[in-house]
This record gives sequence, C-alpha cells and structure tokens, in this order.
Amino acid sequence: MTRNRYSQTRKNDRKPLKVFQANVGKIPPAHDCALALADSERYDIVLLQEPWTAHTKTRCLTKTHPAYDTFTPVESWDSNDTRPRVMTYVRRDPRLLADQIRPFQTRDILWITINGVTVVNFYRQNDERDALDTLLRWPVPERCLVAGDFNARHRSWQTGQTTDRGQEIAGWASENDIDLLNTLDIPTNPHGNTIDLAFANIPLAEATVEDHLATSSDHFTLSLTLPNIKPAPLQPGKIRVTTEDELKRFVEIVELGATEIPLRDSTPAELDNLASSLVNLLTSAAKAVGRPSRKGGCPAPWWTEECACAAAAFRAIRRRHPLSFNQDVQIAKRDFHRVVRRAKRKYWRELIDSFSSSSAVFKTVRWLKSPGPFQPPPLQVDDAVYETQMDKASALRGALLERRTSDDDIGDPWTPVSPPRSITFSPEVSLDEAQHATIHTGNTSPGADSITVNLLKAVWHIVGTHIRRLFERCLSLGHHPEPFKQAEVVMIAKPGRRDLTKPGAWRPISLLSCLGKGLERLIARRLAWAAVHYGVLHPQQAGALPKRSATDLVTALIHDIEEAFARKKVATLVTMDIQGAFDTVMRKRLVLRLREQGWPDHLVRWAESFMKDRSARVRYQDTLTPFAPLQCGLPQGSPVSPILFLLYTEPIHRLGNPQGRFGYADDTAILSIGDTIDETTATASSSIGEMVRWGAANGVSFDPKKTEVMHFSRSKLRTTPAIRHGDVEKHPEPAIRWLGIWLDSRLSFRVHVEKWAAKAHAVAYHLRGLANTIHGPLPSAVRSAVMACVEPVLLHGSEAWYPGTTRPRWSLTPVHESHTAHLENDAHHHPPPRERHTAS
Repeated sequence: MTRNRYSQTRKNDRKPLKVFQANVGKIPPAHDCALALADSERYDIVLLQEPWTAHTKTRCLTKTHPAYDTFTPVESWDSNDTRPRVMTYVRRDPRLLADQIRPFQTRDILWITINGVTVVNFYRQNDERDALDTLLRWPVPERCLVAGDFNARHRSWQTGQTTDRGQEIAGWASENDIDLLNTLDIPTNPHGNTIDLAFANIPLAEATVEDHLATSSDHFTLSLTLPNIKPAPLQPGKIRVTTEDELKRFVEIVELGATEIPLRDSTPAELDNLASSLVNLLTSAAKAVGRPSRKGGCPAPWWTEECACAAAAFRAIRRRHPLSFNQDVQIAKRDFHRVVRRAKRKYWRELIDSFSSSSAVFKTVRWLKSPGPFQPPPLQVDDAVYETQMDKASALRGALLERRTSDDDIGDPWTPVSPPRSITFSPEVSLDEAQHATIHTGNTSPGADSITVNLLKAVWHIVGTHIRRLFERCLSLGHHPEPFKQAEVVMIAKPGRRDLTKPGAWRPISLLSCLGKGLERLIARRLAWAAVHYGVLHPQQAGALPKRSATDLVTALIHDIEEAFARKKVATLVTMDIQGAFDTVMRKRLVLRLREQGWPDHLVRWAESFMKDRSARVRYQDTLTPFAPLQCGLPQGSPVSPILFLLYTEPIHRLGNPQGRFGYADDTAILSIGDTIDETTATASSSIGEMVRWGAANGVSFDPKKTEVMHFSRSKLRTTPAIRHGDVEKHPEPAIRWLGIWLDSRLSFRVHVEKWAAKAHAVAYHLRGLANTIHGPLPSAVRSAVMACVEPVLLHGSEAWYPGTTRPRWSLTPVHESHTAHLENDAHHHPPPRERHTAS
C-alpha cells in the first residue's frame, strides 16, 4: 500500500504506562520540579498529593506544564478548607485518552480512566477519616491502579507496629484482590516510614522509589510501571500547510488537477459534482504536501540547565543523608528553590522585556481571560452523568443540537401566500464579489476538509472562475451543494466561571468548509442589505445587519424610557431569551416565513436546500464522533445563519405594540409605558403571554430562567410588582444587564459604570504590573495597549449612557488619567536608578 511521507503506521505491540507519584507538600518549587522531572523522563501520568494552589476573586490557580493536561477533583475553591489535595497530570499525547470519573465528590481522591486503566490519586491526612472511608466504599474495577499518600503503617509494607488504620487498608486490598506494589521496608520519606503506597490488580505492575526523581519535598518519589497498555486510536487531525515550500507545491498540484474540474453546472446533481471536484482537488493536494496536526506538548521554557544542575546537586547531598533532616540537606533544598524561583522570574521578565510592539503587549491582556488550566469534569444531563469523552460528546449533541425534531415542523411550506412586498435578489455573481466573499476575510477555522482561507488565496487565480460559476449557479437554481452541508461541531466552554457539568455551559460551534462559507457569506451580505432596504426587519431589530449595533439598540431603548420620564410616565422592561436559538430553527417554517416576507423563489429554495440533509460530527476534546444527520437547526458558525435567524423570528417584533419591541439576535426586550407600575406590569405580563403563545405556535420556546424585569421611574417606587413567565414569577432586580449595558430603575447608570470601571481597572493594573523603572515593554507599546484595551472597556456603551458635558453625573476622567499617568511614569518618566544617581 502506498503511503505519503506523513502517513503514520500503527504498531500492534503495546507499550508500558509510566506513572510518577509524589507528595510535593504545597511547595511551589517542588511542584514545578516534579512536573519538569516527569517530563524529562517521559512519564505519562503524574500523581501529586498536596499540590500548590492559590485563588483570587475570579480564578483558581495551580502549577501547570505545557506537556501535560491538568485534572482536579474540584474546579473552584475559596479557602484552604476547600482546595484540592490531589492533582493528576496526563501527557498530551494522541495515544493517550483520559476521562475523569467521579463516583464520589471529594477533594482528596481523583479518578481517571486512561486507555482502559483506572488510575486513582489518593491523599489521606492523619487525623481525617473521610478520604479513606470513601475509598473503602468504592468497588475496585479490573485493571486499576491506586497510588498516593496513605499516611498509615502496616506490616505488609513496613515492619513494626500497625498504626493509622493500616489494618483497614490491608484488609481492603486483600478483599478486592489488589496487590501492594511497594517493596517491604523501603521508606518513602526521610523519617524512614513507608506511607506513599501503590496498589494494582494489573499483572507485572511495578513500583520503585526513585532517588533521582526527588522533588525537594519531604516525600520520596514512586515510579510506577503498568505494562501491556494498548494505545488509544488516533483521531483524524487537520492538515497543516504552512511553509513556503509546502504552499508552492500545493499550488503546483492544484494547477495540474484543475484541468479535471467539470464544466457542466445546469442541474443540482452537476453542482454537487462541481463542488465535490473542487473540494477533493484542494483536500488531496493539501494531504499530499501538508502535515496532520497532532496533540502534543513541549518542555517548560523556564526549566534551564541551571535548574537541572541545582536539582542534581540537591539529590547528591540528599543521598549522603537519606533518612534525616541534615542541615546540609536543608541548605541544598533552599538553594534549589531559589534557583527555580530565579529561573522562572528571569524567563518571564525577559519575555515581557522583549515586547517592543503594541501587538505583543495586546497578547498579554489575554492572560487575564485564560479559560483555566483544568480539564472538564463529568457532564450531567438531567439525572444522567456522562464521564467518557465519547459519551459527553454524544450527550452534548443531544442536548444542544437535537432540542427539537422535524415533528415540530409544518407540512407543505409552498402553499399560496400574499407577501406585502416583492424583493429583488439577482442571482448574478461577479468575480470580484465571489473573491471578496471567499478570501477577503479572516483566516477562520476550516471544516472537515482542512482547506483554509490562506490556501484558497494561494490558488484563487486557478480556481476563482470555477468558484464564481459555482456560486452563481447555486443562486440561480436555488441549491446548496452537498459537500458544504457537513459540519464538524466543536464544543467550546462559554466564557466566565461556569459550571461545566451542565450542557448550558457549552457552545456548539460548527466548523464548515471555507469554500462553502464563501457562498454563505455572499448571500448573507446581500440578505442583510435587502432586509434593511426593503424594510423586512423591524427598525429596532439588530444583529448581523449593517449600521445597527447592540449599543444603538440600547440607546433607542433608553431614549424611549427618558421620553416617558419627560411625560411623567413610568415604564417596565422585560428581557427574554430564545432557548436554543439557531439550533431550533425549522426548515419548512423558515421557507414559509421567507415567502411571506416577499423573497424571490430561487433564494427561498436555496435556503431550503441549505437546511436540508445536513449532517454533523462532534469534536469534544480528543474525541470525534461519526457523522450523523441533523433534523433541524441553522449551523452556529455559518455566516448566513444570523441573518436567517433574524428573518425567522421577525414576527416577534410585530406583536402587541411594535414601538416597544427591541431585538438583538436571540435576545428580545419588551418595553411597556403607562401611568402606574401596576398598569405597565399588567401590560408586560400580557405581552409575555402573547410571546409564549406565538412561540408555541411557531416552534420557538423562551427560557424562563433568563427572563428579567425592571421597573423605571423618576421617583422612588413604593412597590415593585413581579411579572409571570408561565409558572415562574420574576421579581425586579436592582439592575439588569441587557446587551452589555446595566440598567437601573432611575437610569443613573451608576451600576454600569462601577462594573465596567472595575473591568478596566483589572486590565490597567495588569498592564501596570508589566512595567517599572527598570524592566518592561516599551512605553509607547504600553500606552497603545492602554488606549486599545483600557479605554474601550472603561467607556463601553458611553454612546447610550453618557449625559454630555452639561449634565455630569460623575467624572471618568480622573480614573482614566490616573492609570495613564501611572503607566507613563513607571515606564517612561522615571530614569533607571543609575541614571538618577548620575543626575544627582
């Protein structure tokens, strides 16, 4: 069989799994050292007890390593009493597939399954019973390893008196037929005790106390070997074509194969053939010259030769005094810790000092938005818990992509209608328009075909005319080619501190063919312009529309409320969220809606074809599910989905009093104005009922949990009545956030400014911490970062809430000037110490 130079052959022989176990005593350098040593010795799994942890108001921190994924028994903590006391690391290797399981909720035990082996990381404090009681209740499965700090003695592993429930541990091992791997009387700490233990029911498993892997904590390191472990199957990776030589060869192959592109395009089947030929040509060329991307790690960049030498020096001294706390050992340990801290500080300082451009400083702002180092926990959907990556991927597909079925759709959508308008939508496509829609865009993530925008740019002079012809004929015939209907859906955690055990914390993003997205983007731009030009959409409906932003919409809302105040009226605002949004759109209902709005038949047929016979596979972490059909829904990630969704939900904004309707994508707001709060509350409740009834009749549901209410009045309200959304009673809050702007009952916007000023402060303090009188990026780069990253946050939504210079509610100028002055003084105005001394 012929293979290209990047094809990978799979070996049938199984390889051992190497496990590194140590208690690092909450010592930061010892934790760092453990990970660095494990990586240098190519350990697959690292089991640490008493890891270093910390927490802030917004983040929970621990030590990480670029070669390992981090697993924790608890995702968040706020004190030493809730911090995790075990941490497990798994090497980033495509042959290792790790899933976290949680038979019990505890911070002292962490279970993972990796390539069919259950690995348990265990820690027991001397005076506590909970951890061991939990372990004793847990049924031990086949092919299992349990290792950690047991803090107990028994004659099975240490000659002498049995203490600290050692008898119970030995009995548990005997009852479950799980063997002790430790050698008798080999100590695991300087006191001469054997308290770090390993048990396994895997034949030929071994455990050795390794002196050369000392982490500088008061525990020795156990090296565990599990033989005959089958590697995980390799998942297909994206093809990368990055170097100039690869790109040149890619163009040559496409040029040779372009002669085979079919010229017939008069029927839908011929369009499918044309699209398939283009996709296959580009994909085969990319596979011939590119490299498949695989999951992998790299060494810690700060771990230098000096760190390795210091660790070796510490081990050499400790060998002379293995079972004591000799002063020389303590001095060597202290020196080693100093070297590690100095190396990390030097690495980060040199990295920050190297930032000479504003774009480099901008990247440091992203450090504040890090999603966190921990791997996702098991997923819970209703009463079912899903632990493996494949099960979680399937569960998320069902919960997010299959909320509704075609049973909720209507019958024939081509019944006669009487549209209020006739919209012109030419099927002709120029070469410039096709080029602009396809390659004049960001280098977005490719679909399953691995063809990026940059690759399309490289061969546009070869295939551009064929692509233009394909787009034009697709519009003329009202057909979306079959190769563009397959999506790879990536499950991405939503930003913020969310509970990742819930499906609502995940967002499904469809990765589609960049070639197909060119056609979708072309149609989306035309649709958005025509929807505004012909008045199809409500004037107060925004999202995916030119010259209509979220801030514009909130500004219009605030204007109406202030106008009501001027007429001595009160107002009630109800905000609602369409549940599922894109994923719940019905194909036949969309077709009927477009026809009722007056769109031409060829465009409607294209939209129908776009939604018909779609399929998707789900990529969740390291797992990829098979392709399976989707019964309904617009792909979240397609350029045309937002505008089609707006057209689908357009009737919502015509209900009741249209002047009081506001909508942005799946967020809608209803404003009721009247003489009394009781009157506006009754009107708002009636409007909610009307919306819910319309949704029930049109296959749209509204999430009661996300419904919010706010009463507005110039004077203090004596009562703040609640409204009802179905069976749920919603009470007003002191302030609600809609489209990024916080609204309070008197439109003072004090809460809004406090919230966004706090965010601006966080970014400003972060940038300020990068620079001082000696070290840091160039002052000009920091100043540009302040203008680009601090000021927009501080002034977010100011078009809507800023009252102007004649009515100052407060002054933001001191806040802005304070941070700017500090940054400039620290980085520019103060000379280095030597220059100050010379000047004096």
